Amino acid sequence: MSFSEILRKLNNYIGTHKVHLCPEIKGRLVNNGTPLANVKISRSLSYSDGKYTKDECFADSNGEFEMPEMSLRSSQPALLIAERFTFQRIFVHNKNEVFLLWSSENSGINTKPEYANKLRTLNGYITDEEILFSFKDNHLINEYNGVSICRWKENFQEVNNDDLYKFIDQDSQTRIKNIST
Repeated sequence: MSFSEILRKLNNYIGTHKVHLCPEIKGRLVNNGTPLANVKISRSLSYSDGKYTKDECFADSNGEFEMPEMSLRSSQPALLIAERFTFQRIFVHNKNEVFLLWSSENSGINTKPEYANKLRTLNGYITDEEILFSFKDNHLINEYNGVSICRWKENFQEVNNDDLYKFIDQDSQTRIKNIST
């Protein structure tokens, strides 16, 4: 590990507030009905203050994988005027191809239950296309969004091209609301 990498990881523990980057992840990967064994799953997580972390795991013989919850410490949440959000990107590396298993931006510093529910069931068929989708907050009227090859039976709505501008506008309004709170 390089000296700069050691410093970056050490810097992630210095700060005043715990920022939850990602809840625990569980899933299963399949290609045409066959479990994807020993494929690499990589995760890149970052916070709006520029701090980030990366990790990886490998699927077992049944195509199943797990990754632990990740958090870091940051002084940014103490700032009165700061946009607080995390980026989550999870990729599957199969042979010479890379598939986007999950991509999302989560506002705030705490894990939302709806995100945790999705990330506990990342069951992907690598033959499926990446799609833009939305899912609702069960306690508020907010909708969240992401991009994935995964599909869910509940709380899942594909966003078509006509809805894209509505999706972008809603995301902008959510950011403005989060900045003011």
